[in-house]
Amino acid sequence: MSDLSRFPKLISLVSWVAFSSIVTVLAANASPSNPTEANSSTSKSPQKIAAVSQPSQPSALIKKSQPMSQSEADLIQQLSGQATSVKSIATSTPSFTPPTAETAPISAIEINQSSQRSEPNQPSLVASTLSSSDVGTNLISNQRLKAPTSSIRGISPDAFKTPIAFQSTATPTEITTTQNKTAFLAQSGRNADTLGRSNRPLIRSTALTPPSLTFQGVYLHQGDQTSARARLYGIYPLSPSALVGASIDVTTGRGFTDTPDDGFNVNELYFATSPRDIPNLRFVVGQIDLTSYFDRNSFAKDGATHFFNPIFQTNPALSATGIASRPGALVNFSLSDNIEAKAAVFSSSKGLSDFALDGFAGELGVRYGNLIVRGTYATDRDSGSNSGFQEIFQLSRGGGQTGLLRGDREQAYGVNAEVFIPNLKMGIFGRYGRYNNLDLDESGDTFSGGITFLDLFSPDDRLGLAYGRALSNDTLRRNSGDEVPDALELFYDFKLLSNLRVGFSVQQRNNFSETIAGVRVKTEFDVTPRGRLVQ
Repeated sequence: MSDLSRFPKLISLVSWVAFSSIVTVLAANASPSNPTEANSSTSKSPQKIAAVSQPSQPSALIKKSQPMSQSEADLIQQLSGQATSVKSIATSTPSFTPPTAETAPISAIEINQSSQRSEPNQPSLVASTLSSSDVGTNLISNQRLKAPTSSIRGISPDAFKTPIAFQSTATPTEITTTQNKTAFLAQSGRNADTLGRSNRPLIRSTALTPPSLTFQGVYLHQGDQTSARARLYGIYPLSPSALVGASIDVTTGRGFTDTPDDGFNVNELYFATSPRDIPNLRFVVGQIDLTSYFDRNSFAKDGATHFFNPIFQTNPALSATGIASRPGALVNFSLSDNIEAKAAVFSSSKGLSDFALDGFAGELGVRYGNLIVRGTYATDRDSGSNSGFQEIFQLSRGGGQTGLLRGDREQAYGVNAEVFIPNLKMGIFGRYGRYNNLDLDESGDTFSGGITFLDLFSPDDRLGLAYGRALSNDTLRRNSGDEVPDALELFYDFKLLSNLRVGFSVQQRNNFSETIAGVRVKTEFDVTPRGRLVQ
């Protein structure tokens, strides 16, 4: 056979040998030479999912389960020598379930600032007692939790190289009475302080809202009058539908209509609850600040934030008939998102020594878009506070007595309206009130109105202009020749620091015959104790 005829066969043989070599090398490389590396490669996917599912703060999970090796009593028995052994808990198999809405960390969810987290069909019992503003209030919050895609960022690549131990054998640990207590404490994760005292909460609670305690200080100077108030108020939720609340004041001066008395005052001490089946129905009993519920207004209510003059705070006609801090009971029923009704029975006297449920107040509020209108009625017996209209003290009662007397039956009507224009960030308000002394058969009137601009020069600032007239009887005032008790006020209040606000005011009073300048400083701090208050 010639050389040319052998050449194709030689080429075929060489090609076959080369192909077989390549296949052999590839097969050798594909087989796992190290079982640990193979386990690492196959466990990358579960490890990655587990890393994504684990939040940065495990305590923020909505649902979590944390096994405990032994109770607090068992630990104490171990140290005292009454127990002999403790078995460690077997490590559970890790879960590779992908993150869902229920396992997403709360810190990564964007929640609107005005909304509050609450259980479905459960009422919000705090807003009515601690806030006098209704602007931007969302009555129902129905946000679904979504797992954030940003939670996969920041994962260390080295986390995928460590193999996962799917099972571990539980090994019992024998602890004798002679074992070193320090080593035992280190093993259990406790210390001597936590074992030496009770680690249980003050009151057991199933509420989602944590307790809060706030300190507020206000200094107000206008004209030749100075007022100051230190207030400490807080709430302690007991369950999603029940809480207790309190506020105490130390006050001087008469610049705040909600705390007119000097000295130490228990302004609030109440219990609030709501039936589980009717979350829109709320009950409050105890010492109640009725100004927090009746005649609310977003632009003219709080003397520590809004206008300086008391005319623009709570309606003077209602203030004269017991709408203040009083012991009693209140019911608040939200018929719908736009209609709300309130009723309260209370004692005309603030002190418990003269307690008698001889006062009543009722209010109906209607919301239409950004317009809110409230109508209020109140009646009580005068408790000796001399809170009628100023001309009433000129009337003779016979026997050398003048003005209103303790026990006189009083009643008042009030209308309160406000509207907010979002495009202009402007609020408009108006009030009218009428007071009647049924024993004297005399009455007085009051009214006020104005505008307020929000976020005008800086975030969270206020600029307001208003005109109003205090409670007065026009006929008696003209006969006596007294001046009109009116006021025109321009004020500006802004946030100087995160916990400090400063305000300035210029007023024209008594038929524009007197000019008064004022300054106000307000500070507020969260002083909630950082500890295990609830469980």
